[in-house]
This record gives sequence, structure tokens and C-alpha cells, in this order.
Amino acid sequence: MGRESAAEEALKLIRSRLCDPSFVFRAFSDSPESNYSKLKFIISSSVTEACNNSILLLGPRGSGKIAVLELVLKDLLLEYADMISVIRLNGLLHRDDNCAFKEIARQLCVEHQLIFSKMASFDDNSQFMIAMLRECGLAHKTIIFVLDEFDLFAQGKQRVLYSLLDAMQSVTSQAVVIGVSCRLDADQLLEKRVRSRFSHRKLLFLPPSQGDIERQIVGAHFLIANRLNPSS
Repeated sequence: MGRESAAEEALKLIRSRLCDPSFVFRAFSDSPESNYSKLKFIISSSVTEACNNSILLLGPRGSGKIAVLELVLKDLLLEYADMISVIRLNGLLHRDDNCAFKEIARQLCVEHQLIFSKMASFDDNSQFMIAMLRECGLAHKTIIFVLDEFDLFAQGKQRVLYSLLDAMQSVTSQAVVIGVSCRLDADQLLEKRVRSRFSHRKLLFLPPSQGDIERQIVGAHFLIANRLNPSS
């Protein structure tokens, strides 16, 4: 009975681990050539050197873009707890300019314990964002903007992208814009005025190779073996 119970616990453990993206992609983060290492270096450089950066994470759905990004942000928030703020937008929810700036203002207010005004206009929220970038820059705090479904922000007049990237041209700002998209040509959708302010860094994500999958299976086998035979 005890062995059956241990087997059930082992199966629960392995299911929970394999369904946890941070566990799955953590195994691929050791190499300095991994997207994890490259992305962490870019963001941490912005934090420690007080500079602005922008980067696109491109790849098909399910290739680990968000999983790796969340893993990097989790680690950096532990390392630089008081030096980073993360603002998250999604093109499916915040494609409208007014909605996007209102959400940016709301999250900034929550992050910095300020009172958010639902009645603020587009210009009010835009100026508030610029002011917060300036104040955070002076306080040596980096604001990280995560724009999921980035290609949807690249439609229309692209006012959100332009305003963000233009505000980052200030010497006092300290921010990172991270675009996430399944369109490999997302950067080609940018208007000239936006593209000129973008740093043109891109990380390409591909689905795990057969070798990666096999290593995960081997790792899963050792997890089960260790749970069933903890003394071995």
C-alpha cells in the first residue's frame, strides 16, 4: 500500500512539474546562448546601467515566449526587488489607445500606491506615464512594459508604441519595452517613426527539438525514481 501511495505521489509530482512552464524551460536556461540568458542579460543591463531597451520575442504559439519571459522576470524581481516595475498589456484587450493608456496609468498607480482616476483623459494618462518614467528614472527604477500580441499594437496609428518609445528617448527615463508576438514579421509592421525609435533586438523562439523533449522525459523518469526510492 505504501509503495502504491508513493507511486501516486510521484505521478502527481511529475504531472505538476510538466504542466509548469517555468520548470519545463528552466532546464534550457543554463546555456549562455539560451533565450533565457540573452533576455535576462538585456533586461538586467537596463536595470544596472540605467539605460533604455526594446526587444521583440517572436515565435509560434507554444514555443515558450511568455514562459521564458515570466521566468526571467521572476528571477530579476528577486535580484532587484526595489528597482523594477512591470506593466503588462495585451493587444487583444488593450489595442484601443485610450484603453491602453488608461491601463498603463492604472497599473502604475497600483505599483506606486497612487490614486487612479477613471475620469482621466487620454492626454492626462499619457502625460502621467511620461512623468512616471521621469520620476522612476531619477529614482533609478526601471519600468518594464510587456506588450503581448505585439502585432495588434502595430495596427492603426500605433500611438501607444510611438508614445512609449518616444518617451524613452529622454535621458532621465529608464524603461524596457518587450513585445511578444507569434508573427515573425512583427517588426516590419512598424511605422517609420516607430521603427526609428526601436532598438531592433529580436529573439526567435522555436518549438522544443526532439532532443529537448527526450531530455525532459529522462528528467521526468529521474523525478519518479527519486520519489519512489528516496534513499537511492
